[in-house]
Amino acid sequence: MQKIIQSNLSQIRDLMQQHNVKKAYLFGSAANGTMQPDSDVDFIIRFTDDIDFTTYSNNYFSLLYSLQDLLKREVELVAEETITNPYFIESINRSKIPVL
Repeated sequence: MQKIIQSNLSQIRDLMQQHNVKKAYLFGSAANGTMQPDSDVDFIIRFTDDIDFTTYSNNYFSLLYSLQDLLKREVELVAEETITNPYFIESINRSKIPVL
């Protein structure tokens, strides 16, 4: 896990909890140690089951912008339930790191 994530982990977790995220993983270059100065930060997230579509959408974008402000980088949030490609799932599973 990259220093930028380690040093902000508490705030990342707080933001995710404030936005109804029940599960989150770091993946990609920030997880596997190949992050470059221009790399984005990739998270897989799962929101709580009890939120409606509007709340889901609002929380998704609010969390995205909050994480970008905190980390001063582009952030990609991937909703876990939208991942269907088995090769992508396998690739993620090899390097993902639990965040929440």
